[in-house]
Amino acid sequence: MSPKFFVIARVVGRDGAIDLWKDRLVELCKVSATEPYGHSYYWGRDVDGEPDTLWGLEGYTHPIGFFIDHVSSDIFKREIALVDKDELLRTAQGLDSPDYDLHHYDEYAGFLKRADDTERDSMRSFVVVKHYWAKSETMRSEMLDSLAQFAEGLASSSPQVQSALVLKECRDTSMASLWLR
Repeated sequence: MSPKFFVIARVVGRDGAIDLWKDRLVELCKVSATEPYGHSYYWGRDVDGEPDTLWGLEGYTHPIGFFIDHVSSDIFKREIALVDKDELLRTAQGLDSPDYDLHHYDEYAGFLKRADDTERDSMRSFVVVKHYWAKSETMRSEMLDSLAQFAEGLASSSPQVQSALVLKECRDTSMASLWLR
């Protein structure tokens, strides 16, 4: 079985747009329930100095789920049109806006949810996204293995960490990311 496919999105909103973004996200989250290849959909607000910036993790069993199904759904098209109409992005509207910073990944190690976590589906979790770059593909492999060991250690600790997902960037062969929730 091939690894699961993930997208981490950083979306930079214009000042004061967070309440309108929340309205859009409620509807966009409905997309995940209709996507045959989708399996997870997490979105949250940046609480580290950029209050109108959003972070998201979208998971799919196959890349086609994101590149074909997700962007072609009626809900997605409707909500993105409203994002553009309300000018929710900081510098430019449209799907090609630099305010959409997306990275595409294969799952490398770790976990998205813990079976022993009674709050595993909480809508009030905090998220940390950490990106790493290595000087070579060999060093990236070593870095990924180290991150995998770190995530494995979190899996056996008390359920304070709900997710510790190690992700291998598909296009940037020097990059890896850690998603903590």
